[in-house]
Amino acid sequence: MPEPHRNVSARAAFAALALCAAAAAQAEPALWRVSADGRTVWLFGSVHLLPAGGFTVDGALEDAFRAADRVCMEIDNDAVDQATQAAVTLGRAVDPEGRDLFELLGPEAGRVRAAAEDAGVPIDALAMFEPWFAGITVSVLALQSHGYDMQHGVEQVIQAAAREAGKSGCGLETLDGQLAMLDTLSPELQAEILLQELAEAENIDAQVGPMVDAWRAGDLAGLEDSLAEDFAKYPELAEILIYRRNERWAGQVDDMMEGDEDVLLVVGAMHLVGERGLPALLAARGHRVERR
Repeated sequence: MPEPHRNVSARAAFAALALCAAAAAQAEPALWRVSADGRTVWLFGSVHLLPAGGFTVDGALEDAFRAADRVCMEIDNDAVDQATQAAVTLGRAVDPEGRDLFELLGPEAGRVRAAAEDAGVPIDALAMFEPWFAGITVSVLALQSHGYDMQHGVEQVIQAAAREAGKSGCGLETLDGQLAMLDTLSPELQAEILLQELAEAENIDAQVGPMVDAWRAGDLAGLEDSLAEDFAKYPELAEILIYRRNERWAGQVDDMMEGDEDVLLVVGAMHLVGERGLPALLAARGHRVERR
């Protein structure tokens, strides 16, 4: 394998420019072919919640799906049963010391109550949860009210196809590991997340719509703009949820390239954009990276 760390910054910048240029002619969700020494890992960008019928496995993705020996996600939901998933989630979402949402919010509790009233959100129904999980719940419920649902999201559709085709799976992370990233955020940042989700709840479709449109069109520049806008006030959160994970995942893709199977890897679309996105990081490590 080529030397992975020689002049990494220059190579990453060049790779990012090349990837953006290649994207201009595309008109479907982002799919990349990463190859080295006869092994291939396909990268596909996902949206976790979509309306019914909003996604099917077709086009270039269907070709990659057929070619892959294994289909992997951020989390392998088939590896753990639903009861265990629920127990893990509650273990993270509920304060182990028994404090409720408003105790944990402290001086921000009044702002949250006012924001919830403005948004028409019954915040007392979420009192048992920590602020980060209350924020996620507000966002998901708002999306569901506009027809978006996880059951119709990219991962669910692709995993169902993989089960039917008898393809094995894997996950880059565990559910507990993902939740821990949010559970261990500072109280101040958790409160800000909840406040932002409440502020956006009424107009969630206007917030999410442009991102979904950019994803459907394979518009990487549009997705990168959405990423920058979403995290403009929270660079620390971008580091934790996007960029550090991209670095870890690039190492895991390296390991996949050393294996004996071709893999279709599905991760959130925001992880595939920009000079710190997964395709650019893999190009900088010496892999051949092509937009399909």
